[in-house]
Amino acid sequence: MQLVSILMPAYNCENYIKEAIECILNQTFKNWELLIADDASTDKTKTLIDSYNDPRIKSFHNALNLGYLKTWNNLISLSKGDFITFQDADDSCAVNRIELLLHAFENNPDIGVIGSNYNRINETGEIVYTSDFVLNHNEIVAKMPEQFEIVGSGLMIKRKVYNQIGGYNEFFDRIGAEDYYWIYLITEKFQIMNLKKVLYNYRFNENSVMGDLSINPQKLFITEVITYLINQRKLNGVDAISSGKTIEISHFLEKKLKEIGNKKNQLLYYIAKRRFYEGHKKLAIKYLLKAIAKNPIKLSYYRDYIYFSRRL
Repeated sequence: MQLVSILMPAYNCENYIKEAIECILNQTFKNWELLIADDASTDKTKTLIDSYNDPRIKSFHNALNLGYLKTWNNLISLSKGDFITFQDADDSCAVNRIELLLHAFENNPDIGVIGSNYNRINETGEIVYTSDFVLNHNEIVAKMPEQFEIVGSGLMIKRKVYNQIGGYNEFFDRIGAEDYYWIYLITEKFQIMNLKKVLYNYRFNENSVMGDLSINPQKLFITEVITYLINQRKLNGVDAISSGKTIEISHFLEKKLKEIGNKKNQLLYYIAKRRFYEGHKKLAIKYLLKAIAKNPIKLSYYRDYIYFSRRL
C-alpha cells in the first residue's frame, strides 16, 4: 500500500488544531504519516498536539519561531511518503479526501498534482463560499497568474514532483503566496488537475501568514509580485527570482509601499478597504477603527465606516 505523507505546520491555533488532526485520524485511507511541527506557539497548540499518541503522528517542534515557509520546507524534507499532501492546522477536510485523491492518481497516471474544490469557512466552521474550479491542466494554467484555481493546502503531489522541483522558495518567507509560485513551477514540468468534489475546508485566520497584513505591508502586494514573476517566465522562461535578481522585486515592493504612504493610519485604511472587498467585512471595520484612532479627523474614514457597517 502506498504511504502518504501529510504536512502540518502549526502556530497559535489552539482553537482549531484538534479538528485538523482528527480529520486526518478519521481518514478512510489509513496508511499515512502526519508530520507536524509546532512553531514555538505562545498558546496551548503544542500541548494539544502532544496529547495524541498515534505512532503515525510524528512531531518535529521548533524551539524558535521559524515561520510557516521554513517549517513547511523542513517537514517536507523529512517526509517519506510516495505521495505528499498538506493540512493547515486551522483547516479541516473530508474524511475521504486522501482516498479520493489517490484513486484519481490511479485513474490518471500521467498527472503529477491533484487538487479539489474547497469550502471557505469562518471561525465557527460555517461555510461562506464554495469554489467551482476548472478541472483540467490546460484550463488551470491558462488562468494563471490572474487567477489560481487551486487551494495550495488541499493539493496532493507525487514524490517525484518534490524531488524535481524542491520546496518553497525562501524569498517568500513571511510574505506569503509561496504556494502560487511553487505550483506554477510545477505546472511547467508536470500535469495538474482538480477533482470536482469539495474535499477541503479552508478557514481564513487573521493570525495566519496572510491574515495580519499590518505586520509586514509587503504582503499587500505579493499577488502582484506573483503576477510579475509568472509573466516573466511565460515570456522568457526565467524570472527575477530564478535568475538571482531579487533586488528587482525589492524595488518593485518599495515603489508600491510608497504609493500607500508612510503613515500608520494610511496603511490601516488600505488594509481595511482590501479586506472589505475580499468579503471580510467585520475585519475591515476592525482595521478602519484602528485607522480612525490614529487619525480621528479624517472625514473619509467615517464615511467608509458607515458604508461598511451598512453592508455587514
